[in-house]
Amino acid sequence: MSVKTQANTRIDRLSQDQQVRNWGQLHENPATDEPVRIHTLGRFGIQLNGSAISLAQGRKQRPFEMLKALLAFGGREVHAELLSQALWPDTDGDVAQNSFDVTLYRLRRIFGVKDLFIVQDRRLTLNNEHAWVDAWEFERLVNHGERLLNHRCGADITDELAANSDRLLHLYQGSFLEREALNGWTLGLRERLRSKLLRYIMDTGHVWENRGDWDIALRLYHKGLEIDPRIEAFYQRMMICYKASSRTAEALVTYHHCCDILQGQLQISPCPETLALYEALRN
Repeated sequence: MSVKTQANTRIDRLSQDQQVRNWGQLHENPATDEPVRIHTLGRFGIQLNGSAISLAQGRKQRPFEMLKALLAFGGREVHAELLSQALWPDTDGDVAQNSFDVTLYRLRRIFGVKDLFIVQDRRLTLNNEHAWVDAWEFERLVNHGERLLNHRCGADITDELAANSDRLLHLYQGSFLEREALNGWTLGLRERLRSKLLRYIMDTGHVWENRGDWDIALRLYHKGLEIDPRIEAFYQRMMICYKASSRTAEALVTYHHCCDILQGQLQISPCPETLALYEALRN
């Protein structure tokens, strides 16, 4: 096994532990007046005091890569060794430590915000008192929605749930750093956030179905298919909603679209549950 392969294996193991530890903690800081705003969902962009920071190629690229890696590993108390292995997989020891220190110094100079980056016991944290990150806000909204769904106890949560869903779907402009060069250390968080959103859409859609608000449920399921058109359960729920609202033709179109996607992308046929829905529509 090569040195680079060994480093990548260690990064995968450490990053999984780091994400579970860091993203399990809520970044509960809903204030919007932080001097630094960082966008990572779909696009990578940074604003400092309301003005965009140039991400042009040059000496800034390595500090920005450090920032991306820091966020990918959770943003809080990320060990320098983990970041060094992600950014400089072919170096170790004093060389890696020096590269880390120099890059962090340059990153701090780009922002010029005191205490934005905190190092303690060789662990780096992006201070959420000074930085707003869309992925953090996304996580906060998902968790808030889940609390609404789990603790409603008969209360009418629909207005608050609808507002939360609107903010969440507006925020999710694409997967984590999807327009950036592919790095193995981005994939864990990318899949985690995507999975959380798809589960949230399904759970929230059921609430609107139970109320008979078919159009709202349909819009959610459409969004779910925009994110991943291969999820058969969303086609099933759409067929049910169309049937319940006496739109049989649209339900049949949904079934045939499901068949085309599953066959074209996965080379499989619809499952028995989907076929049963189709037969019920035909009859």
